[in-house]
Amino acid sequence: MKWLRRAALAVGMPFIVLTCFAVLLFILRVIFIEIRGPSVDKPHLANKKTYLEQLQPLRGEPFNIVLVFFDDLGWGDLSSYGNAYIETPNIDRLAAEGLRMTDFYSASPVCTPSRAALMTGRFPPRTKTDQHVFFNDYHLIGFGRRMLGLANELPKEEITLAEILQESGYVTKLIGKWHLGSREGYRPTDFGFDNWFGVLYSNDMYPLDLFENDDVLIEDRREGGPFSAERDELRPLEGVGIDQRELTAMYTEQAIHFLEEQGTAPFFLYLSHSFPHVPLYASSAHAGTSRGGTYGDVVEDLDRSTGAILAALSRLGLEENTLVIVTSDNGADYTGSSGVLRGRKAEIFEGGQRVPMIARWPSRIPAGTVSNHMAMNTDILPTMLDLLDIGLPEDRLIDGRSIASILLSGKSSHDFLYYFPIDSSLPGAIRSKNYKLTWSMQDYGRSREHLSRISGIEAHDVQNLFPEVYKRLSDDLAAKRSSIEVNPRGWLDD
Repeated sequence: MKWLRRAALAVGMPFIVLTCFAVLLFILRVIFIEIRGPSVDKPHLANKKTYLEQLQPLRGEPFNIVLVFFDDLGWGDLSSYGNAYIETPNIDRLAAEGLRMTDFYSASPVCTPSRAALMTGRFPPRTKTDQHVFFNDYHLIGFGRRMLGLANELPKEEITLAEILQESGYVTKLIGKWHLGSREGYRPTDFGFDNWFGVLYSNDMYPLDLFENDDVLIEDRREGGPFSAERDELRPLEGVGIDQRELTAMYTEQAIHFLEEQGTAPFFLYLSHSFPHVPLYASSAHAGTSRGGTYGDVVEDLDRSTGAILAALSRLGLEENTLVIVTSDNGADYTGSSGVLRGRKAEIFEGGQRVPMIARWPSRIPAGTVSNHMAMNTDILPTMLDLLDIGLPEDRLIDGRSIASILLSGKSSHDFLYYFPIDSSLPGAIRSKNYKLTWSMQDYGRSREHLSRISGIEAHDVQNLFPEVYKRLSDDLAAKRSSIEVNPRGWLDD
């Protein structure tokens, strides 16, 4: 038997040594990453500081901005977009008094990269938010991302709309969901918001604490762990935490209080709702009142919230000089509606990235306008800066374009739009006018190119009917992918 033990030792000892060495390396990596913290591009962080310091206080009459951002609201979830079961009279009135866009897109079919695009005007790979949503480092996915060297927060060197407006004399407030990082130094007040009330992540992620700036108002003490998520309101985590039935009402109350306490300075209110992302919780007062089930109850709560904010603007005499924008971070999840569009959240079909967008500015935007021009949430930042005559940063690509011409006169700003899958840093589809070319479709393991008509159901491949369109879009998409591969962060001074 001695020879057997010797053989086992000879075979097993190298395996044990290698395993111990791998564990040691992993521990050292964890220690190193925790000490170092998130990686920072110091030259572009310095450029950011210089840009913000050189901004001048606004001259003339700046306008107020209220940006209402829903979570997972689908293109077909509002009655003004054709929903026959969910009633949204307040948002519909907003559309009747302003502009409703039929072809507005999020930059991604999931929330973190879409929110990063909204705040920075840049495509997901620029901000290192592509390929996945952020999880708390406590969660195994968030921890895993960090150990792999991937960003788990918006990079410090990125410039947000809030930072630009803050330095230009605006009072800035975020109410609701952030989802761009949880570590100290990477929260809303670190990216241009004077104050913040809300949650760090989606309402299904554990732990879901309610914050006011850096203070925890309601601590999540539910029985959860590194794999915990509350996907279904019918099977909630046990324990004490936020009563999500009251979350929309709490956000609304905070928004109205913010409006009531404003002085003469212009303000930027970013109301980032947690719903209708799952789990769904309707308010106690209105549960069961919608013909659209629990999902309809939740959306109608959001509509009532919007109505209360519009009423406050009117009551306080702020209506005429306030641009109100209502949109969503991506398409509907399985509980919502994409309307006539194909696909839903997490897909680059139209239902995954085309979202409602309504804007009202009584003194500037003609009432009752409907636009079918293409635009994307990357356009919000350059549009606001264009309207305020603020120059863009010159050391980085801003992928969005000003759509002031669409808002004010109905003229288009885009020839092409790009779609970013969640499993890639490169665009997987391109749209030009009524045609869309998709490269990332999968059919039994085979990559399939697919040219479709946007006016149709995005189902029929028509590249044989329109070979010139196919070639033009294919060439442009290839060029865009190549340029992002060469310079994914979009730095202009490298």
